[in-house]
Formats: sequence, structure tokens, C-alpha cells
Amino acid sequence: MKERDKSLPLHLKYRPQSFEEFVGAESVVESLMTVLGRENGEVRTFLFVGSSGCGKTTSARIVKSSLNCSDMDFFEYNSANTRGIDTIREITENSKYAPMKGKVKIYLIDECHKMTNDAQNALLKLLEDTPKHVRLILCTTDPEKLIKTIKTRCMIFMFPLLKRSQILKLLKRVCKEEDVDVSDSLLNLITDYSDGCPRQALVMLDQVIDMDEKDATGVLLNTSVEEKTVLDLCQLLLRNSKWESIAKILKSLEDDPEKIRLSILKYMEKVLLSKYDQRVVEIMDMFSEPFYTGGKSLLVKYCAMANGLK
Repeated sequence: MKERDKSLPLHLKYRPQSFEEFVGAESVVESLMTVLGRENGEVRTFLFVGSSGCGKTTSARIVKSSLNCSDMDFFEYNSANTRGIDTIREITENSKYAPMKGKVKIYLIDECHKMTNDAQNALLKLLEDTPKHVRLILCTTDPEKLIKTIKTRCMIFMFPLLKRSQILKLLKRVCKEEDVDVSDSLLNLITDYSDGCPRQALVMLDQVIDMDEKDATGVLLNTSVEEKTVLDLCQLLLRNSKWESIAKILKSLEDDPEKIRLSILKYMEKVLLSKYDQRVVEIMDMFSEPFYTGGKSLLVKYCAMANGLK
């Protein structure tokens, strides 16, 4: 077996460089390619919505390549660090000038929901009157925190989490490329714990790929405090515990609400497969729809409703 190249982490090494390499989100990718290929009615403002690690910023970089935007005309901002009105003023002023090379300049604003209200309002003018040579791409895991007028000025693309079969196929392909032998049981465990997130799946694979199976399984079974907290939440919902206990856990959770929803569904599925319980069926029904447009507010609401079931 050849020695594995460890110069790059797997989630970067296997990051798609084109839409053809993109895993999952077929309808979103197809729609995006169609929009980018238009000769008339070009779209200049995009809003990419989806859970963390599902391909939003990767897609933005592929858009850059598709539009032949040069590195010097591609500007990336993370609103977790630069969230104020001064950043938007800088973008607005800079956008007036023609690209240094090629036909377009692209501004990628990641985690845009973390912008202040003043910054969001300042962005409206640029979204409304975007120069012909400019493309604005906003990415968010929590669109409910964006003011409505931003969402109405963008073409929205919803990036779903991957199906279990898609995650497993990705892991097997990477193992083959890396020329490593990882057991099916370990790949299935990574698939279960990745919650449909390809980046998370590759990060976890990278973490255990050079370990023996016993040690690797131990690492995966003790992955994070957040997962243990979600497990506690599921058990409280199942036992119809006091709302104060559930509310305390909900306040502490910082993970993506959509990932938490899927974790709750997965837990309830395992319970239901072991024994029929009408309460579990009703809980699963409550959490059956994605939280992309409701965020943590919907998570709290449905946990409260589930807690009220008899």
C-alpha cells in the first residue's frame, strides 16, 4: 500500500473544484448552472442557505471559476469577524470600480446573518442596484436573522444535507483514492455521526483513517459535548420531562438547528425500530420538515409541542 499524502486535510483535498464534482444537491446545482449560463436576465445577487458544511462557500468559489473571475477580483468576507457597517461601506465603494482582470468582481459574504442591522440595511442599496460587473453572494445557516428586504433582493438557493447513501459513497471514494482500507462498520459509524454533512464526514474520516478500528471507534463514540447534549435532549423529550430541563438544554445548544433536528429524528427512528410508540411517531412528525427558514425558533417551538404530547 502506497504512503498516503497528508499535506492537506481530506475536507480540503477533496473539496469540489467544479459543479460536476459536487456531491448531492443535484437540483440546486442544476438550477445554479442554468442561471449562470443565461445570456439575458443575468442574476447578480445570490443567497445560499443551508447547514454548515453542506457546500455553500464551495459553490461560491465554483461560481467564481464558472464566471472566470480572477483571484484579484474575488473578495471574501466572514461576517462573524467583520460584521459592521464599515465593511459594507468598503464593499459598496470598491464595487464601483471595474474588475482588474476579466469581466466580473465577486463579493462573498459568509455567515451574513451575523451582520448588524445597520450593516444589513446599508447592504440593501447595493443589492437593489448592483453594478453590471459585480456579483454578490451571501451565505447563511440562519436566514431568519436576515431582514426580509435582503432576502427579497436575492435569488435564493437552498442547499440540503446529503442522504446517508451519498455520504457513504463519498467516504468510500475517498478511501479508494487514499488507498486505505477502512471497514464498512467504521464508515457506517462516520456516516451516522456526520448528520448529512460532507465536510464533517471527511473531517471525522481524517481523524481516524490511520488508527486501528478499535481505537477509531472509541474516538468516534466520544466525539463532542454537543452531541451528548443533543442525546440528553432526545431522552428528555421521550420521557416528557419538565419543560425547565428541556429549555435549559435548548439555551446551551450552539449547533445548527437543522443538524439538531436530524439528530432528533435519527434518535427517534432507533427508538421506534425497537418498539412501537405512538408518542415517538408524533414527535417524528413534528420534526419532519427542515428548519432552514425557522432556525432555532422552530426548534424551540417543536420541542415545546413535543413536550406537551400525552
